[in-house]
Amino acid sequence: MEDFNPLQAAELGGTRLIYEPLEIPSTISGVYTPFLATGYAFTDPTTLVYTIRQSVKWSDGKPFSAADVVFTFNLLKKYPAFDSTGIWSAITAVSASGKDVTFTLKSPDVPFADTIAQVPIVPEHLWASISDPVAYTNDHPVGTGPFTLGQFAPTQYTLKKNPSYWGAATIVPSEVVFPAQSTNQSTNQLEVVAGDYDWSYNYLPDVKQTYVAKDPTHNTYWFPPGGVIGLYLNLTKAPYNDVNFRMGLSEALDRTTIAAKAVNGYMQPASMTGLVLPNLEKWLDPSIPNTGLISQDRSSALADFTKAGYTQQGASLVGPGGVQASMTIVVPVSFSDWLAAGTEVSTELGAIGIKVTLDTPQYAQYSSEIQGGTFDAAIGGYGGTGSPYTDFDQALSSAFAAPVNTPTVNNFERFKDPAADQALAALAAATSPSVQMQATAQLESIMYSQVPVVLMYYGGSWGLFSTKHFTGWPSASDPYTLPTPYNNALLTVITHLKSAP
Repeated sequence: MEDFNPLQAAELGGTRLIYEPLEIPSTISGVYTPFLATGYAFTDPTTLVYTIRQSVKWSDGKPFSAADVVFTFNLLKKYPAFDSTGIWSAITAVSASGKDVTFTLKSPDVPFADTIAQVPIVPEHLWASISDPVAYTNDHPVGTGPFTLGQFAPTQYTLKKNPSYWGAATIVPSEVVFPAQSTNQSTNQLEVVAGDYDWSYNYLPDVKQTYVAKDPTHNTYWFPPGGVIGLYLNLTKAPYNDVNFRMGLSEALDRTTIAAKAVNGYMQPASMTGLVLPNLEKWLDPSIPNTGLISQDRSSALADFTKAGYTQQGASLVGPGGVQASMTIVVPVSFSDWLAAGTEVSTELGAIGIKVTLDTPQYAQYSSEIQGGTFDAAIGGYGGTGSPYTDFDQALSSAFAAPVNTPTVNNFERFKDPAADQALAALAAATSPSVQMQATAQLESIMYSQVPVVLMYYGGSWGLFSTKHFTGWPSASDPYTLPTPYNNALLTVITHLKSAP
């Protein structure tokens, strides 16, 4: 379907090259790339001011102004279906004065600038007359971005370079082509290996042989950590509500083997600090041993289990009443890497005496179980936003710790700790780097010492690139963003490209 409505969550991916946000924070480091704003500042923890770029035009030639920004955010207020990131749950007002746009927040929330910055801006002179913006498919999009719509067909559409773009001189591609993707992953992999794409996002086993070797001069890849895969434990249930039992589980696992089985060894064991490393290394608390990495140590694991009231009797780990410790781990059946991780976790915990069963439903059932808190344990994703605050908030904030059978979108383990809430509040209000570091260190310590989630290995971002036509792709030597073409990183990457020599 031809849908270029940038305020809808299901818009076509190329929409992100037509409509620009104010700025885009890197999902690796959180560093901002400016687009329709040249910068921002908090005049106090609840007042955020963006400076709007001047001399920008919409692709129909009309001038862009701060009024368009205010109009767009008010659209989100008028039509809550557009406000999928909860802008108006966090702000009370937005206004323009000259080239400045000011947002007033309900409470101190400095990290929320990330969310505000990424809202795509639409033209008031066209959208003010649309009777139903939510249903509007916008098949003739007018934006400020580097590309405009060229040809569209259900099987493929093309964007062409916008000659009136404010940064047109730096845009190298003359067009960007978006072929329809097959629902069959094997078909997509074959097309990638055949060299049909300059950039694709696909997991390929043995990537050096299956992809790089096909054209070693031009084919390259970068698989940086884009988040963490962890074992979520339901803290409303015994024995998972005992930190000693959770620490025992963490120390019983061989994360290197789990990563090898799950993602072919592409990813490394994850730090138990809750930071995605090395992406967020600047935030790492040096007092935490070994950067937060936990090595398998069955002796220490058994000592922790003993503190929780469980001892080994023969081949079983037995607890109160002489009952063997047991656990059901829920994993969506279609996630092959998570399923492989769950299988290895089952084997390793079984070796220490815990009876583990894998529950492998379809994703909808999996999601219902973890959101409703009706699971024992679950394999799931953590972090990867590029913002320590957002990663920690989604995992640790008691605001998300809904009662069992009441769905929540975060903190599936139902962790509650006043110290974590206080550290999150301090980090949300902090504009001073030293205060931000102090609060982040407190949250790292809570993750490391209380083990609310057993973080296991990093989840990969599977970037595959050809340098035949373009260079400047994100890489280990230039990690300016994750290689994810399905979000705002698309705009960051395309505007970063250079012509191949």
